[in-house]
Amino acid sequence: MARRGGRGVTPIPVRLSPLLVRTLIPPHRIGTYVLYTADGRPTYVGRSDTDIRRRLLRHCTDRRADYFTYDVHPSATSAYMVECALFHLLTPDASNRIHPARPEGHSIPCTFCLPQQQATLRDRIHAVPEHVRPTTTKDR
Repeated sequence: MARRGGRGVTPIPVRLSPLLVRTLIPPHRIGTYVLYTADGRPTYVGRSDTDIRRRLLRHCTDRRADYFTYDVHPSATSAYMVECALFHLLTPDASNRIHPARPEGHSIPCTFCLPQQQATLRDRIHAVPEHVRPTTTKDR
């Protein structure tokens, strides 16, 4: 396991097995993770705001993935931001179809969605079809 800034992180996928999860990840840590197939394709992006070890152990019994990477975070807010980034980056390949939920008790927006939402809103406002625009005396 590589160490970066005092946080646990796996830069390359590790075999998803209960023994490795228990060995690598201390209990009661907040974190994010990505699950991968045997051929290295990301299949799921996830987060635990209480115990990433316990969450990954549940994935071991699901048998929907063969490998995983993880990152431990100092707060649920930090984990949420990283999960959002991973979600937006890996959505075409991962099975996640629903945007990550905000941590309980937090109202922070996804910084990766805001530019998209603002651009979409701007485009919708400025893209009013001709037949919907109000006529003016100049048009008559």
